[in-house]
Formats: sequence, structure tokens, C-alpha cells
Amino acid sequence: ELSPPLYYVHNAPYCGDQRVQKHLGEECDDGNLLDGDGCTRNCHKEAGFNCIAGEPSLCYVYDGDGVCEEFERKNSVRDCGFSTPVGFTDQWASHAFASHHDDRKCPVSMVTGEPAVTKVCKTNFVDFDDGLSHYAWFPCTSVSAQELVKHPFYAGNQEAKIWLKVCFDQPAVATSVFLFLAADGMAFGDLYKKSVTAILIDLDGTNHTLGTYELSCQRNPLIINVTHNLSLPFYKTTTVFLNFSSSLVALSGVALRTYTRFHTMDVTHCSEREVYSQQKQSCVRQTCRDSKCTPLQIEHAKVNCTAQDDRHAKCAVTCLTGFTLKTVSGKTNEPFQKEVLLSCAFGRWDRTVTCDLVDCGALDQSHVYYATFSCPEGTTFGKSCSFTCISPAKMQGTGVNHWLTCLEDGLWSFPEAYCKLECHAPPPIPNAKLLASKCQHGGHDVGAVCRYKCQPGYYMAGSINKQPRKRFLKIQCLEGGVWEEGGCTPVLCDPPPPVFEGMYDCTNGFEFDSVCTLKCKEHSEWAPIQCSKEGTWTEEFQLCESMKGECLPPSELNLVEYSCEQGYKIGAVCTPSCIIPPSDPVVLPANVTADTMEYWMEPTQVESIICTGMMRWHPDPQLIHCIQSCEPF
Repeated sequence: ELSPPLYYVHNAPYCGDQRVQKHLGEECDDGNLLDGDGCTRNCHKEAGFNCIAGEPSLCYVYDGDGVCEEFERKNSVRDCGFSTPVGFTDQWASHAFASHHDDRKCPVSMVTGEPAVTKVCKTNFVDFDDGLSHYAWFPCTSVSAQELVKHPFYAGNQEAKIWLKVCFDQPAVATSVFLFLAADGMAFGDLYKKSVTAILIDLDGTNHTLGTYELSCQRNPLIINVTHNLSLPFYKTTTVFLNFSSSLVALSGVALRTYTRFHTMDVTHCSEREVYSQQKQSCVRQTCRDSKCTPLQIEHAKVNCTAQDDRHAKCAVTCLTGFTLKTVSGKTNEPFQKEVLLSCAFGRWDRTVTCDLVDCGALDQSHVYYATFSCPEGTTFGKSCSFTCISPAKMQGTGVNHWLTCLEDGLWSFPEAYCKLECHAPPPIPNAKLLASKCQHGGHDVGAVCRYKCQPGYYMAGSINKQPRKRFLKIQCLEGGVWEEGGCTPVLCDPPPPVFEGMYDCTNGFEFDSVCTLKCKEHSEWAPIQCSKEGTWTEEFQLCESMKGECLPPSELNLVEYSCEQGYKIGAVCTPSCIIPPSDPVVLPANVTADTMEYWMEPTQVESIICTGMMRWHPDPQLIHCIQSCEPF
């Protein structure tokens, strides 16, 4: 098959000529066709590299090289530090207190100041002994860190017992809080992400709850935005209080972001009918005609409201059994949360929620192995799904209840039955005897073994056909419910010497129990020679006494010549060689020549030919051809 055509005009630009041709879409050109050096073989910049303008292009890894360049000022924390937008000020925690800390194992002081930018947030597995205490705080007690989760102190409501309190030197009106995670609290087997509840404390000691947020290494740092009620006086934050739902969480830093040009005195001077506008940086007249929120009407929920005054109201929304909260707008909820508190301000609720039917999701092999599931009514709360075992697995368990029900927590009920994978009775193995009677029946566990003994003259397949031969065979029930492959192979005797080629007939080749008979002129047939179970012939192959004479000189065909130093008598050997080197003499089928031979053929190279008792050369010189030799490696 021909390759596609290539058209090139002399002196025309191309990728690899060390010149950046932007009109051809090139971003760089380092003069080679290798990937991984910053400039791809298609002359495009690779991720994480920057290329200096010039010919050829010089590319380098910029992140972590210690130089803060303009293009990475907002993205590279390792080179440029933590970036703060214009108009804002960031400050790090100056003091910290925690429910659980140890000056040696988990000093709480690790959350003060800027965190280490080279450390990576970890999930599912945290090695508490691998230097974590040198750059992060995690809740620990006097017990070893590995036994932290098992400690009785952490039983029950963990969220109320694991807390962190950080203070800032300059109280200010907060716009957001940054939590830098070293571990997100997840452990193997956890179905839902862990969470943190954030509370701001102002100069008067009043608490302002921001909400509950999911912890994830994929969103690190966790940014908690602060929304202020513009109808109330602004407050300055001096402390952030954090409650954690996991004992495996680890924090390396906490930052508070505030407005650079924000005057709370201007806000407090707004009259009762005015609100502060951040865009205009002044008080504006309130235009809302009705400051009351519309009554909440949420299906599948109980609503309990308490009014503080005409302009403010708070309502607790609790979903009915089998329903879960879903946030349409506003702060998000935890998975399968059932209750939330809504606040009214300026005629609008701070969030919009619904109560949706709990859906447990599709069933898979993690619920019942080796089974298929049927859910005709769906997978929502109260619905049931049945499962059927996939053959050859069989259902086990008392009562054989093969149903799973979707529970109100979004999980499926624990199955009372299960599918056990078994193997049927193993298939019969030819020329082998089964040694254990229990293997004649089915119901074998995965890993069970059945043993056999090969009959005389046979040995285990896969072993070497030499003494001592393995006669005992075992097959195992595999994980797929099928038996391991195995069998008994007949013992083979060595072929008779080439001088006897064409002088014998065998009943079954050279396998065990095969009988070979020599043909001689003085006898109608020679005494039969049999292949024994030991792999030897019962008699020695001998030439007939009357066999005398010699072969004709081999015909030099197909560019092959022969050297016959032993002459041409019976048993004499001649050596073939090719007239045109470098070539090798090989045997080809009768209808194939060196010119018509296919590339995939693997012909046998001929070292010598012999004059047989039939006074014929073996192999036949007419079938010997010369082909080009393979190049040495």
C-alpha cells in the first residue's frame, strides 16, 4: 500500500524549521519532533511550559522555578504567593484554639500565618505520622493518630465536638473566608463528603452563622462567601469558628478577605428607610413596596415560622419522611438533609428549597455480587427491587428473600440473601482417572480443587515430555464459575532416524501404544516395533540385510549445490549450500518456489540430506530452494 503524497515547495516554512510561523498556527518551534520538552511535534506549547521568543524556541517549566513572572502572578501560588484582587485585603489567622490539639503531635499553631504552598490535600488516606504536624493541624488526643477514629471520645455527634477557633488582628467587614485543606476528612467506604459549619464572631461577641459547606480536595481552598443583610448595620469580624463533621480533617491555614475601601460608619448612618449600596458607596432609598415575604408553600414539607418584626421572619422547613431537601437557589445543603432554616429580608427568602422524593439510585454489583436487578417501580423511597443470581451462581440465605428496599436515608436495605458463585461438576478428562468421588457432583466453591491421575502412557499437559513425567493433574474452580483448563497428553517416542524415511508404517504416529512396521524385500514385514509408556521403542530400528546400493548424485536444482564427502551409499549425508550468497537452503512445499513464497511462511532450514534405505534423498532435493538470509542482530 502506497503512502499518501507529500507536497513541499523549496524554502517553504514548516514545523521543525526553528522558526515560529504564527500564520500557520505555530506557537513555538524548537527544531525537533519530540513531545515532552515544552513544544510538541505540531509546534504547540505544552501545558505547564512557557517558551521564550526566539529562533529556535526555548521552553521551560515555569511553575515552581522561584521566579514570579507577570503571566503567572494570579495563578502560581508557588512562585508568586497568594494573590489578592484589587480592592480587597487578605489577612491570615494570628491566633488559634482547638477542641483537640497537642503541642507535639498536632499543634494548632499550624493554622496561623500563610500555609505551605507545596503541600497537597489528601483524601481517603492520610498518614498522620508522615510529617503532617509540621504544616497542618488535625484533631488528635493522647491516643495514637491511627486509632483516632476508634477513640470513644469521637463517638456520637462529632460535629459538636471537633472545632477550631481562629482570630485576626484587624477586625473588618468580611467578604469571604478561605480554608486551606491538607485533608478533606474522607475515609475509604464513606458515601458522602464531610462538612464544616462556619460561624463569624463580631466585636460584640455576636455569632453570625454562614452555613454548612462540603469539604473536598477538589475545591481547595474552600471559599466561603459572606453575604451581609443590607437592612442591618454591618459588623466587623474578629473571629471565625469552625465545626467539623469528621475527625480526619486537616487544615493548613485560614484567611479572611475584607474590603480595602469600606467604611462601616457610612453604612450605620443610613436611615430606617435606606439601605447601603456597594456600587454607589452610599445610602440609597429603599424602593421595596412590600417588605414581607410570601408565605412558604413547599410540598411534602412541614413549615414552622416565627416572626421577629414586620420586616423579618424565619421559617424552619422539615421534609416529610422519604423526602430530602434540594436547593434551587442560595446556599447548598448536605446530601439527604431534611431540615433547614430560611430567613426573610426585603420581601425575599434567602434561599429557595424543595422537598424531593429520596432516590437510592441504580443497584450495582457492590450491593449483591453475581446478580442482576429488576426495579419495575423505580428506585425511589419505599420501592423495592428484586435480584436474580447469574448462572452458575446460586442464591443462598435463610428465607431466600431476594428483595432490597430504598430507605429514607438514600441507602438500600441490607439483602437477606446473596449469590454464591459455584462450579458445576468438572467435565470428564480423557485418559485420566478422577481421584475424589466428591468431584462427581456440583456445588464446588471458588478455589476448590479436583485431582486426577493420567492413565499409563499419558502425562499432564504442559509438562515436558521427558523423565520424570508428571502424571498427577489438578484443576481449580475459577472466579468465573468455570473449571481451569487441564488434560492428559500421550507419551511420545522419538521419530526413527531419517535413514528409515519411507520404510515404515505406524498405526498412530509416534504416540504411546503406536505400532510401527518396517518393510523389507526378504520379509513381507519386519517384527512390529511398539512405543512403550516410558516413551521408548520396544525394538531398535535396523536396516534390512538385503538393502544395498546407493543413491544417485543429488540434482543441483534451484541454485543449490551439494557436498557429498561420504559418497552416495545408504546412510551417507550430503551438505547443501546456496550458489549465490547470502542465502540459506530451505524446504518449501511442492507448489511453492522462492519467488512465490509468502512473507508469513517460516520454512525449515536444511542442514543436510541423507540417502535413505529406499535409496532416495531425504529431504527431496527438488523441494530445496535458496532464500535470502536473515540479517544478524
